[in-house]
Amino acid sequence: MTRTIEQLERDLRQPPAELVTAPVLAEIRSRGRARRRNRLAAYAGGAAAGIVAAGLLVGVVVDDSDVRDRAPVATSPEQPRELSPLAQRALREIPGAVQVSDWEVLLPTPGAGRASGGSEKVPAEYIDAGPVDIGARHYTGVTAFKPGAFPAWLYDGVQDIEMNELGSEEEGYPVGSTEMGIIVDAGPMDLGCMQPLPRWSDGDADTEGGACFPAMLGQAGDSRTYEWGMGTDDFLKEGEGLELFSTDTYTSGAPQTVWIGGTDGTEVATVDLVATDGTVVEAAVAAGTLVPGETMFWGTVTGELAVAVTRSADGEVLERHEVKPCSDPVDCEVR
Repeated sequence: MTRTIEQLERDLRQPPAELVTAPVLAEIRSRGRARRRNRLAAYAGGAAAGIVAAGLLVGVVVDDSDVRDRAPVATSPEQPRELSPLAQRALREIPGAVQVSDWEVLLPTPGAGRASGGSEKVPAEYIDAGPVDIGARHYTGVTAFKPGAFPAWLYDGVQDIEMNELGSEEEGYPVGSTEMGIIVDAGPMDLGCMQPLPRWSDGDADTEGGACFPAMLGQAGDSRTYEWGMGTDDFLKEGEGLELFSTDTYTSGAPQTVWIGGTDGTEVATVDLVATDGTVVEAAVAAGTLVPGETMFWGTVTGELAVAVTRSADGEVLERHEVKPCSDPVDCEVR
């Protein structure tokens, strides 16, 4: 049965006992998960976006065997998905590849680096606190790496799907997509508090010496890299409600979600992450230690998250934040 967002919100206002019988969040969140997996690899600072006008490139030429390895990308959340022929071949032939869901294969980090122009390096002096291991990994697609990082049949096959099935002449095509069910582990992604990099400013503002902001930081050799931040960080301002951010993880061998939250002040002592099946995960809480004067928390959830409940040291409920359903134009990382 398909429910509307209004029906879902009504269900979420019911007592927890009724929440456990309403896993309809999975259906709604799946729409946003597809958007996130197919998100373009945007470069920090707006210098470039990981999308190239298809008309400016020579199309990838494939032979008949490549055509047999391809399968149309499923677009309906109600349609069961399975390993495509290309994903099956990757599972067979790429050392260390593992199947992590009915239709997804996870590949280990290749020796060759990611394509130039990717995530920006963050000098150590711009990281005020952390980075903290929160159980997250950075995942991307095959074409986010240099062509020699993978066999030609895999790189060309993925790029062909991006160009011809996920892209268009008008809008270009995504780079580093995982929508065809082939995911690459690009290394650790930890939570830190960093200063804005000088090149992010217009040259008129002093970006040094101000308050740091929470961000997810990757690893490239001995350097840290900026992967993504939490938007405007308004949720850390006085009087604003908490916000939740999510990122997929496959460290257990199956799909899970690392949920990251933040809220103003340091009164929060404990946070419960309640899944739609009633499972409760106690989040790790950093009150004032990661972001000065503010609280960040995180935890890994199996299944769909329904509610995050923050409490003070004496057990008083401070906020009961119901997970917001995914819908355009929200990219479904902010919930």
